[in-house]
Amino acid sequence: MTKKEEKRRNAEYQRRLSEMQDIREQLRCAYTAFDNTTDRDMMDACIFEINALKARYNSAVINVKNFFQ
Repeated sequence: MTKKEEKRRNAEYQRRLSEMQDIREQLRCAYTAFDNTTDRDMMDACIFEINALKARYNSAVINVKNFFQ
């Protein structure tokens, strides 16, 4: 592997890790919004968002795990 390829590969790996961190932060915010609301419709929206973010996070984890295979 050339240095250029290695640099590109490391950059891609870091991008994937950064994506995971961003999703974790979005999840934290969604949980906070859920904890601070009393409106049923807003609770439903928060639950939907949390479930969607969990699915995105699981996909991101799989992408990171499969990166070096």
